[in-house]
Amino acid sequence: MRQAEQRKREILTLFLARDLLTIITLILALFITYKLWNTARETESQTQYTSFYFRVRESNNAIQQRLAIYEQVLHATKGLFHANKTVTRNQFRAFVEALALPQNYPGIQGIGFALLIPPSGLEQHVKAVRAEGFPNYTVWPAKERDVYTSIIFLEPFTGKNLRAFGYDMYSNPIRREAMQQAFVTGQAAVTGKVKLVQEAGGEVQSGFLMYLPVYNEAALQKPDARRQDSVVGWVYAPFRMKDFMHGINSAQAEDLDIAIYDGNDVSPERLMFESEPKRGSTGVERIDRIDLGNRTWTVVTTATPAFVQRIASGQPRLILHAGISISLMVALLIWLFLDDRARALHAAHQAMQLALYDALTGLPNRKLLDERLAVALSHAKRSHSRAALLFIDLDKFKPVNDNFGHAYGDLLLKEVAKRLRENMRESDTASRLGGDEFVVLLLDVESPQDVMLVATKILQHINDPYEIAGHTFNISASIGAALYPDHGSDSKTLMKSADMAMYQAKDKGRANVQLAPLE
Repeated sequence: MRQAEQRKREILTLFLARDLLTIITLILALFITYKLWNTARETESQTQYTSFYFRVRESNNAIQQRLAIYEQVLHATKGLFHANKTVTRNQFRAFVEALALPQNYPGIQGIGFALLIPPSGLEQHVKAVRAEGFPNYTVWPAKERDVYTSIIFLEPFTGKNLRAFGYDMYSNPIRREAMQQAFVTGQAAVTGKVKLVQEAGGEVQSGFLMYLPVYNEAALQKPDARRQDSVVGWVYAPFRMKDFMHGINSAQAEDLDIAIYDGNDVSPERLMFESEPKRGSTGVERIDRIDLGNRTWTVVTTATPAFVQRIASGQPRLILHAGISISLMVALLIWLFLDDRARALHAAHQAMQLALYDALTGLPNRKLLDERLAVALSHAKRSHSRAALLFIDLDKFKPVNDNFGHAYGDLLLKEVAKRLRENMRESDTASRLGGDEFVVLLLDVESPQDVMLVATKILQHINDPYEIAGHTFNISASIGAALYPDHGSDSKTLMKSADMAMYQAKDKGRANVQLAPLE
């Protein structure tokens, strides 16, 4: 037994050494591959980020430049009002048409002028505009307030822009904030996110407006004049965000996905613009703030898969694939070299297994049982402990062989062996002596009652029905139990006592457990 266990340990050690050395080699080779791959990846990533950074900077600069250009357009429009004491509708139209907005200034919906109207002059103002040929003109919304403004000019004065005619932008808190900022500072001011009054039906876009104040220059020159007391109105431009962003990244537009938020808060309700369609996240992202003077836009720019693919060199992937292949090949060669010896020893061990284990059930045979029983009794003698044997003979097994053939009988014996293993401790031994006879060796038992409990548990499980290849078999067992040293002080006597107890179980009707009588 010791030699067999020693051989088994040697084989397991060799197999373990084979696997361990193979794993260590593979891990080491893969680690080297990883370091090379990671270096190449970091280099590529740095190149990628540098390219991405320049593309983002170009995009953000383009947004700021477009806003600066549109601000200059408003300054030019403001100059029209400074050059003329009274600007007529035809003059304003001719001026804006000369700008050729659709061709030169994409995204801008028009150029307009909003007049500041004191409450006392509202009625006279409405009559004057109606007299120009607009009988339905009114300043809206109609609710009374301390200050009125009205969009009286907006070119091109067609399509959606007609909806804005007469609208009092000062009545809206978001627009009013920017209008106040403009006339107090004298600088252009941009609103937060708004829905333009031009929007209706169809595709609705988020928008914003840019205002530039127009003052009564003569009143403004007085020593005690204040800007807010001298304002006449505002030239302004409304923008739809998608139209405004159109063409910003016309060169390689597929490289970037852009989202723009009003203010510093990146939240859905603040979202003003988002690239469509979204082309998938790559994890390469940058968040920037664009200063508009009186407001801030947060721009979240993400590299698209197309950008990453265009920048990628393919070198990290090549290193990774080649390194993995070489690592696996080296590990396989080492495994094959060590496997030959391990298999040779394993084959020799298998020949020894045939001599010590039952070929059908895999349980220890009589020879191995005798070895383990001798060791168990020696241990029990030294430690003054007990051991027990259960001699098991199957009832109603012969009819299975006779009626269904030995193939079914063999399957049934395998199932019995399985149930024996399931109901024993790992330190105990279940053995097949031959035919339908089994012996169970129990170590370190406390009392006969403990042995009977274990034997009864085994009996119950053996007696349960067996479902084998579509058939149900019902068998039982007769079990004889004997304890060391109560029923025998040596292997032969103890085995004989258990055998005799088994026959007593047969005589008492089978399917029961009997304890051997004391010597």
